Amino acid sequence: MKIGIAITTFNRIEYLIEQIRLIQKFSLNEYELIVCDDGSTDETVDVLNREKINYITGKNKGIAWNKNRGIYYLANYTQADMFILLDDDIFPTMYGWDVEWAKAAQIHGHVTFVVPEWKDKLLYGDCNAQNPGISPLIAGSCITVSREAFPLVGYMDNRFGRYGHEHTDYSTRYVKSGFGGIIREDNSIVYAVMDSGLKLMPIPSTGSPEEARNNEKTLNDLKEEPLFRSPWFSRNQKQEFLNDLKDKSQIVHLKEWDIIREFDQDFYLETYPDVKAAGINPVQHYILYGCKENRKIKPE
Repeated sequence: MKIGIAITTFNRIEYLIEQIRLIQKFSLNEYELIVCDDGSTDETVDVLNREKINYITGKNKGIAWNKNRGIYYLANYTQADMFILLDDDIFPTMYGWDVEWAKAAQIHGHVTFVVPEWKDKLLYGDCNAQNPGISPLIAGSCITVSREAFPLVGYMDNRFGRYGHEHTDYSTRYVKSGFGGIIREDNSIVYAVMDSGLKLMPIPSTGSPEEARNNEKTLNDLKEEPLFRSPWFSRNQKQEFLNDLKDKSQIVHLKEWDIIREFDQDFYLETYPDVKAAGINPVQHYILYGCKENRKIKPE
């Protein structure tokens, strides 16, 4: 079992290096680490180069875009069985923290972090891999997802601005896909949560309340959209996004990722009106059914 760990960071080099040291100290599984730097103006890149730590850097684009750098790298450049997505302010505190989070992804497909102050809101559960807490509140400081679950949900939605609620949308789409949570009779959603072996550090946020309010509106606006999201929404975005990864090693070819990169959703829906009539996400339909039926994913 191989784990992929992606850390997103912005102007917190002193905390980032301590976090990486603790990951190295406390992790028991084989893992591959990538740091995603969102255009830091401190010494982040210089230190990462000096310490020979694998990283991606680019313009400051906000949390969703930067998380997607890490997700894309783990999905396309590694053979990780599950992805652990960490903010730079959450630190491992015990040996085997990674074992517990990897097990959670293996069992549930998707689990996210809960801060201690919210534990009194839990409906039930012990906040571990075997028996995660079930909570209406989540923090995006750590999210773990399995390779099996990822193709149905894809990436964070980059229409969210710099800060706030992008993780709620991401986790909600996993729950709607059947991973790590429950949709209740009133259509409200509760999430599978853990805090095993991790501690959220009291570091001031770089986001603003105004940014969070704007993203809350975006969260509401996107509720009815398809569950799968690409890391880009235009050719220009695609070129800009992939340019950040141009220096990385050769892509590992996995069938699911090739499908996602080449899939023409408009073509698929126009060619197969039964899929459009059913209201199913076309990528999800193809992965589950269409590939077995030899349906086409793009014009020849």
